[in-house]
Amino acid sequence: MKDGVLHYEFNQFEVLRTKVQSKASCRPADKVEVESKLVAKVGGPMDITLKVNGEVVGQGQVPTAISLHFTTNESFDIGSDTSSPVSLDYFDQAPFPFNGTIGTTKITYPK
Repeated sequence: MKDGVLHYEFNQFEVLRTKVQSKASCRPADKVEVESKLVAKVGGPMDITLKVNGEVVGQGQVPTAISLHFTTNESFDIGSDTSSPVSLDYFDQAPFPFNGTIGTTKITYPK
């Protein structure tokens, strides 16, 4: 989130970058959800939905979603980025630690 706008970027090996951002702004206390759903099979498109307090605020589609093919030296971070940032938009600001409070983080795999 930057200036109240949610930003999502899918960085596919620095060859293809897909960005989705919210059309509405949100506040730090809002519940934020990012839903990614494969349209067909792995390697095909993936729909991205951004939600704030259950309301859809942004949507987009990653044209090719390759999963389970990530390098072992990358990481999944919450609160700061200890490895290379996903986006070049804030590369020079890394690791940009978050100084606020992070509530519950839940990752689910719907059936």
